[in-house]
Amino acid sequence: MFDITRYFTDGLKKSIQVKDNGSFTHNGPWKQVYGNTQVTRWHSGEFSSAEFTVSIDFSTTQKEIIKCIVCNSVDYASLVVIGRSNLGTNIVNLDAIVNQSYIDLIINPADPAYEGAKFIYTANYFRNQNSLIA
Repeated sequence: MFDITRYFTDGLKKSIQVKDNGSFTHNGPWKQVYGNTQVTRWHSGEFSSAEFTVSIDFSTTQKEIIKCIVCNSVDYASLVVIGRSNLGTNIVNLDAIVNQSYIDLIINPADPAYEGAKFIYTANYFRNQNSLIA
């Protein structure tokens, strides 16, 4: 039986500490990149910001990883790429699209030749601290 307490303990300042210098691995389910592919969606009233790591795998020699942050309100979203690494070529572009209800993180191929690239992502979402007022 899997015992999660073997891997975690209480950390400082009410945090969770990973024991023995552990780490996390990620593997799918993956999606494929085509025009305006939705990575994820969240509602404006739930979260005010988020951070993402997107790992893109086009082939054995064309890979990319992007770290980005998004800040949003009900009618505006700002996406900033804070880190990007690849094997020589940008494979995708990211964008945040907002309407009065939700925000979409969108991925597009940087070039039509990269359509079909596989990607996975991780996210950390940050809750609104103030109620939205219309």
